[in-house]
Amino acid sequence: MESRRTVVSRPFSGSDTFSGKAVAVPRYSTPMGRVQSSVIDVILKECTPSPGIEVLDVRIGPYWTVVRSSGGAGMASTMAGSFDRRTGVPVEAAGGLLDLGLGALVQLLRSSSVPEAAVGLAAVNSLTDVSGMVVADLNAREVLKDKGRDKTVAIIGRFPFVEEIRAVSRELWVFEKGAGRRADDLGPEHVAGVLPHAEVVAISATTLINHTLDDILHFISPQAFTLMLGPSTPMMPCLFDFGIDLVCGSVIEDAAAVIKAVEQGAVTRQISGVRRVTLHKADK
Repeated sequence: MESRRTVVSRPFSGSDTFSGKAVAVPRYSTPMGRVQSSVIDVILKECTPSPGIEVLDVRIGPYWTVVRSSGGAGMASTMAGSFDRRTGVPVEAAGGLLDLGLGALVQLLRSSSVPEAAVGLAAVNSLTDVSGMVVADLNAREVLKDKGRDKTVAIIGRFPFVEEIRAVSRELWVFEKGAGRRADDLGPEHVAGVLPHAEVVAISATTLINHTLDDILHFISPQAFTLMLGPSTPMMPCLFDFGIDLVCGSVIEDAAAVIKAVEQGAVTRQISGVRRVTLHKADK
């Protein structure tokens, strides 16, 4: 299937600068006359729960959220630090999530509340079945080191391994707007001017939770090698339609172990019962 990300030009803006030089920045969209579907729209269209699937558990820990149903279990980053409690409650139906049903939980991915959207993505991931897919056990860090050697690399989200990638790349840009942002990280205001220059792009799946993924994809070169990574990543081939070449995520094999770790405040490396899986785009 043809990628939904194709190039059209936009006028040069004097505010578009890169390494001190003015550059013309491409913008990405679908061919004229077609309306681009958002990634979330497509994910939800392909993620309709079968009748009879019952929600068994919803756990929202400080770092990870888990949804378990009679059909499986999925997880997503809670991102609680991205929500300002002064503006309202993070999860409107807190205390009654089990009564909503899996179909309603999945739709929470559209929520403007980040913790609610995390519940939605965890519900989506609980419906993921990779048993009929050709998957590999690849380490996203090693893929990035291989693909990014002597190339320009952009990473959306600050991961623990960024300095390893910096050591082998020609140039590395890290985009981060959350609590973990460092002084040399770039913010959203730099995406349009810098991201089109990246030959390799790694995108955190948390961009689905905070609803920034569509905007990011607009500025990735069609020639770039692009991957989505992190335990929040939905293992869905429809992501390939948006120009993503590699989908690096995980599936829960021991829901009880994951829930126990999550509710006790575990971070990623402390969670057992999860298997790393990777989906490849056929032509990359």
